[in-house]
Amino acid sequence: MPAPNDAYALRHKHCPGCDIFFNVHGLGPEEPITEAAPGVYYARCLHCEVRWHVHRPGTPERERAEAEVAKRPVDQPDLVAAWSHGVLRLTLAGQDYEVRRPADLIPGSDIVGHPLATVAHVLTAWTPGSRPGKLDRNRAAHATLLARVRDRGWQVADKAACHHADFAWAEQSVVVVGADEDQVLALAREFNQPAVLRWASGLMVVLSTTTREPLTTGEPVTVTRLQQRPCPMTGQPRSEVCRNPGGPWTSRSMQYARDWNDRRTCLLAALGCDICHGSPAEGPMGKPVDSGTLYDRQTVPSRYGIGRRRKTSRRPRKV
Repeated sequence: MPAPNDAYALRHKHCPGCDIFFNVHGLGPEEPITEAAPGVYYARCLHCEVRWHVHRPGTPERERAEAEVAKRPVDQPDLVAAWSHGVLRLTLAGQDYEVRRPADLIPGSDIVGHPLATVAHVLTAWTPGSRPGKLDRNRAAHATLLARVRDRGWQVADKAACHHADFAWAEQSVVVVGADEDQVLALAREFNQPAVLRWASGLMVVLSTTTREPLTTGEPVTVTRLQQRPCPMTGQPRSEVCRNPGGPWTSRSMQYARDWNDRRTCLLAALGCDICHGSPAEGPMGKPVDSGTLYDRQTVPSRYGIGRRRKTSRRPRKV
C-alpha cells in the first residue's frame, strides 16, 4: 500500500491519543501507515487505537481526513494479561523481595516463603486510565496515593514497584496489608485504576475495580530474596554503572541516546538500582535520574502495550 514520503509525514510520529512519541529506533510498536481514501493517510497507534493524519496541515487531504479519526476504545482487551504478568518488588524490614510467576523465575534465585502473615493488596497510581503519562505526574500521583493510604491507618509497604519481566515497563506501587478489600478497590477507582492485585500465599489474583470481582482464578507466584537491586536496563547484577550507547554523533544516534537515557530514567524512578543509585550513566548525554528537564518531557511506558526498544538494531523503514 502506498505511503506518504514528504518530510512532515516522516517526522509526524507523535500519537495524540496516548502522548507517545514513536521514532525510527523502535520505541514501542510501530504505527502502521494506512490509506483510508485516495491520498488520505493515517498512522494508527497499536496501543490506544487512535489514528491521526500524517500529511502536512493545510493540504486538501487534511480536510477529508478529520472525520476518519477513530476514538480510543473504552475497554482494554489485554487488561488481565497486563496485570497478571507483572513482577512485584517490595522491601520489608530492609530486605528486598520479588514476587513473580514460576515461568519467569530466574535460575539460581533464592526462593523463600511468603513474607506476609495475611492477605495483601497491590495498587498503583501510575498511568491512570491505562494511558501513559509524564513521569513527574506519575510520581506526584504516587505520593498522593501513599499519603491517602497512611491517612487511613493501613499497614503499608511503601517501597514497592511492579515491572515487566523483561523491564519493558515499571511503575511505583503500594502494598497494603490487612485492609478491607472494598475500601482498597474504592481508593484505586479514585486514581482511575482498572484493577488491583490481591496477594495471598502462593497466589496473585487480579481484581476489577469496576465490578469488584476477580478477573482471574489466581496466578501461582513464587517469592525470591534479592541480594541487591539489579540494573533495570538488563535485570542482571553489575559491577559498574551502565553506559549510554551512541555515536558517531549524527542526529539519529543522538536521538537513540536520548531515548535510551529516558527509558533508564523511568526504570530507575520506579525500581532504583544498587549499582548506580540513580547517578548519571557513563558516556555522552548521561543524566541523573532526578533531572527536572527529563521529568518535564518524559513519557512513562505503560503496562498496556508500550514496550521497550527492540534488541535488534533494525534500519528505519523506507516509505
